[in-house]
Amino acid sequence: MKKLIILLFFVAAGLSSNAQQYNLGYGIRAGVANFLGDIGNGDAARGFVFNMNLKDTRWSTGAFIRYRFHPLLALQGSFTYARIQGMDSDSENRARRGRNLNFKNDMFDIAAKLEYYPQFLSVSDVGFRGRYRTDFQTYFFAGLGMVIHSPKGQLGGTGPKVKLRPLMTEGEKYSPVVFQTPFGGGFFFTHKRKHRIGFEYSWSWTFTDYLDDISGTYFDHPAGSQAAQMSNQYDPGNVNVPAIENYLPGEQRGDPTDRDNYMLMTVSYSYLIRTRNGFYRKNYSWMYGRRKRFGGTKAKF
Repeated sequence: MKKLIILLFFVAAGLSSNAQQYNLGYGIRAGVANFLGDIGNGDAARGFVFNMNLKDTRWSTGAFIRYRFHPLLALQGSFTYARIQGMDSDSENRARRGRNLNFKNDMFDIAAKLEYYPQFLSVSDVGFRGRYRTDFQTYFFAGLGMVIHSPKGQLGGTGPKVKLRPLMTEGEKYSPVVFQTPFGGGFFFTHKRKHRIGFEYSWSWTFTDYLDDISGTYFDHPAGSQAAQMSNQYDPGNVNVPAIENYLPGEQRGDPTDRDNYMLMTVSYSYLIRTRNGFYRKNYSWMYGRRKRFGGTKAKF
C-alpha cells in the first residue's frame, strides 16, 4: 500500500507539472435555444431537428472555462441560463392544437465536456502572412451535465404564469434536477494568443420527458381545479381549433418513449491564460514542426 501511495504521488506530480504547459481560458457566451418535446411542433412528416418550431426560439447566455491539457484534447466546464418554450396553437398536429397547451421553462444548464481538435481542420496562420497573429481551430465534443428546470404554463397563453411541477398534471412527481448529455462542435479564432472569438452548437439529450410537463396520460383531477385547467385547455367553442373528442383520464397526453431534447447555438469571447516552456515543443514537435497552409499548426496556440 505504501509503494502504491508513493507511485500515485509521483504520477500526480508529473501530471501537475505537465499541465502547466497548456492553455487555460475563461469566457462568456450568448445565443439562442430551442427544444423538441411533446408540445408545439409535432408534424409527423418531419423528424429530429427539422421538427423544431423557429417561432419558439428563445435566448441563452452563460460562462465557461476551458483547459487545453493536450494539443488534441481539452476540457470545458460551462454554465448556461436558457429559456425554451412551446405552444400547441403553433402545431401542425390536430390533437395538439385541440389540447391547446403552452409552456415556458427557464433552465440552468451545467456541463463538463471533453473536446477533440482534429489538426487537419486547423489553420495556424490565418491569412498566410507569416505573422501567426491569428489562428483558427475546429473542435467536436461530448460530455455530461445536469439541468435545473421549472416549467410554467398560462391559461389561454396570456394569463399569469403557473408553476406546473407542483400541480402534478399527470399525477406524476418528477425531479427539477435531471442529467443530460451534450454533444456538438464549434470553432474559434485566437488573436494575439490571448483573445478568442468562437461559435458553438450543442445538442443535449436529457434523461427526462418533463421539460414541457408532458409525458404520459391524462390524470383524473377534480373538475375545475387548477391542475385540471392546466393539464387540458381544449375549448369546444374555439372555431380556430378542430372539433375533437374530450380528453379523458388514461388517454394519451404525450409520448413517454421519446425524451425531451434541446439545442443551444452561441457565440463567445474568451481570454487565455497560459505559461510556456520547452516541454510543449519537445514532446509535440512532430505535430507542429512544419508550417502548412492548412493544418499542422505551430506551437503558438
